[in-house]
Amino acid sequence: MPGRNHTVEAGFLDALPASYRDAAADLLHFYRLSQLLDMRQNGVYPEVQDRFDLKPIQWFEILDAVILTKVSYFDVTTQMSPKHINKLLEITAFALHHPGAPLSEIYQLVEKDYHFFADWLKQVQEVRMEFVKHAKAKGLL
Repeated sequence: MPGRNHTVEAGFLDALPASYRDAAADLLHFYRLSQLLDMRQNGVYPEVQDRFDLKPIQWFEILDAVILTKVSYFDVTTQMSPKHINKLLEITAFALHHPGAPLSEIYQLVEKDYHFFADWLKQVQEVRMEFVKHAKAKGLL
């Protein structure tokens, strides 16, 4: 859960209408990424719906913004498995409404408006290249 001492891409939340911000802040601070994905796929938990008077389409918009913000919280390094990194990219593509998009396409979608997230994606690419470099050095590729 992102705390106040972590840097995240705030642009996704900033783009939300003011009337969505309390619900977005609640989701960001009190729910894990897996729970957010569950709500995005299966519907907002009743206890969350009871706190905020929003329509399903509004919840989708809020959840996508919060999911993308949560993803940007992760510090992607070579200590993280390629499987987990790929899962973060899969989640990102899903929340951007481009399921299955490769990293290069995801980057193009965010580079203009979400600079921190674009830099985060560059870091992901650098880590992926390190994995390839190590695999080649070990003769695995």
